[in-house]
Amino acid sequence: MKKLVAMNDHVIVEILQEIEEITDGGIVIPETVAKRPQGYGKVISVGSQVNIALNVGDTIIFHKNGGMDIMLQGNKVFKVLKQPEIYGRLEDIREEAS
Repeated sequence: MKKLVAMNDHVIVEILQEIEEITDGGIVIPETVAKRPQGYGKVISVGSQVNIALNVGDTIIFHKNGGMDIMLQGNKVFKVLKQPEIYGRLEDIREEAS
């Protein structure tokens, strides 16, 4: 088995298809129906020249049409991105106990 490793200023993410949107009324809009300008992915490798705080396992939002798509391991889709194509990292909000 081989491992895909990012080089230089690239970040490799596994594209996530299961991100769903839930409306205020509780209606779930699956990714297959939602028309979004951004994509979501799980970071699997960060190049040595990337100068933003990203770690393997982070979920990021990126430009949907940016980067290059790669299909490996049968049916897994990965995207190779450059730093400017990454909009941000999704973090869990932890509420402090009062």
